[in-house]
Amino acid sequence: MKCMSLRCRISASVAIAATLAVGPVVHAQQSIQVFLSAVDGNGQPVSDLKAEDVNILVDGSVCKTTKYEAIDWPVKLTLMVDNGPVHNDALRQIREALRLFLATLPTDMEVQIVSTDPAPRFIYKAGSDRVKMLSSLDLLIPDGGSPKFIDAMSEATDRINKDKIDKNKEKGNYFPVLMMVGSAGSEGSNARDYQVTRMLKQVVDNAITVHIVMQQNPNRSSDFASGTNQVELGLRLTQMTGGRYEGINSETRLSTLLPEYGKQIAKSAARQSHQYRITCQPTGSGAPKQIAASLMRADVSAALTLDGRIP
Repeated sequence: MKCMSLRCRISASVAIAATLAVGPVVHAQQSIQVFLSAVDGNGQPVSDLKAEDVNILVDGSVCKTTKYEAIDWPVKLTLMVDNGPVHNDALRQIREALRLFLATLPTDMEVQIVSTDPAPRFIYKAGSDRVKMLSSLDLLIPDGGSPKFIDAMSEATDRINKDKIDKNKEKGNYFPVLMMVGSAGSEGSNARDYQVTRMLKQVVDNAITVHIVMQQNPNRSSDFASGTNQVELGLRLTQMTGGRYEGINSETRLSTLLPEYGKQIAKSAARQSHQYRITCQPTGSGAPKQIAASLMRADVSAALTLDGRIP
């Protein structure tokens, strides 16, 4: 939303926060923490926004700022690729599409690449060496097992959660993005309901954004948990994180589709990596219903979130 006057109000949805159990907005009189992303008229991050330029409002009343800090947390990407039967005949096409995808990302973005079959394994561990990253795609080899969508997603969220548990470690301060190039074959993971529940909680707790491209298979069958298959879970993950889900019928679509995803991730990263984290103390009583921000600068457009996630 672009400021049209000296006071531009940007609302943040507390309803979504409550549904996702995100942030500290739970009880009256408890401190509230929000993330503010600000850009100028050219869409570039604003790096000189001062505390006095921003008022956080809770249900219309000013929330007294107790801490204001600029954060420059990087975005880190985990790319997961299904190398199972659905993709076996088109791995060359997939590798080329993945190269096009990686070419759209910022050259300093940390990326790790995982093949999912017969079990999730790294083919490129976290780094930003573009030459090694591209070479690692040749390690995508055909496998005859069933897709391991759930296993791969669960392992990825577990790793992220472990990174972020120790808040004293600098590496915990980043925004994670998961990108899955999967297939809708019969799911081969051995996960249980509680593991899926844990994964969903970790996605919320760690402000993870999930993007998925799913190769459709007319013979796919339901998997383990509550009649849910990886397509339905994938849709849920992307919807709850603001990510993108695309179902495709042919690998030829990947050469144009994956670069679209890459550009979206790059654009989001440019904004998400430069934000302001604001803590304030509300004065009203009762559980907050709305959080908003008013800006004293007319040259700034801003987005207010509870977890810093900007898909």
